[in-house]
Amino acid sequence: MQNRMKIGFAAVAFAALGLVAAGGGMFTASAQTEGFSDGQVKSIEKIVKDYLVTHPELLQEMQEAYERKAETARADATRAHLPSFYKALAGMKSELAGMSTGNGDVTVVEFFDYNCGYCRKTLADVLKLIENDPNVRVQFMEYPILAPESKDASRVAIAAANQGKYFEFHKAMFTAGRATKDSALKAAEQVGLDMTRLKADIASPETDALLSKIAEAGKGMFIDGTPTFVIGEKVNPGWTQYEQLKDFVSEARKDGCKSCAAADGVKDEKKS
Repeated sequence: MQNRMKIGFAAVAFAALGLVAAGGGMFTASAQTEGFSDGQVKSIEKIVKDYLVTHPELLQEMQEAYERKAETARADATRAHLPSFYKALAGMKSELAGMSTGNGDVTVVEFFDYNCGYCRKTLADVLKLIENDPNVRVQFMEYPILAPESKDASRVAIAAANQGKYFEFHKAMFTAGRATKDSALKAAEQVGLDMTRLKADIASPETDALLSKIAEAGKGMFIDGTPTFVIGEKVNPGWTQYEQLKDFVSEARKDGCKSCAAADGVKDEKKS
């Protein structure tokens, strides 16, 4: 999420440098500078600089406006890709089955990274949701984007799913400190996995193939930060607390999921 903010501020700063002051008002310099001499251009640049130094709040206003516009465009693009996402999810159904918990009428999809501090924080909220709503299914999506060690941990997680102990491993992994291959193997031992079988599954090409499929599904939804939740028609990036998760689930349960139905090619809009 920080990357998007940095890019946004850079864009605002660049745009600000393309402004010139005239009688205290601002207008875009895309009107070109062909009619100005070098001296006039330098004078204009000084006016711009002095104006921005005197009115720094303008940059903040521009930043906020840029972020609102960018987030609106991003949300529209994301919603447009929801049917494709749910179709991809359905195509991985058998492979992802071991990486989910619950069997309810609403599915909460979480993209996460074991080295993500906010993912660690939001685990308690996800567990509370599971505890208080037996009709919720949570689909965990291994999305190791923060460090190479995160991918090592995700390989161990997928191997744990092959032994039917994914959820136990998932919870243990978030109490193991920094995610590395070693910490993941220790977590696997802690939950009683067959280590010989586990190591064979870690090295299996099917494990990396599944990680690649999940990565493609995430990229198709423009997911570039963790955690990110997809619940019905909602896509919510960042730490999502219990009450918000609960509201998203209630909304999906009430309104259904048109994108899910569209992906399945059925008319049942209540399917989510």
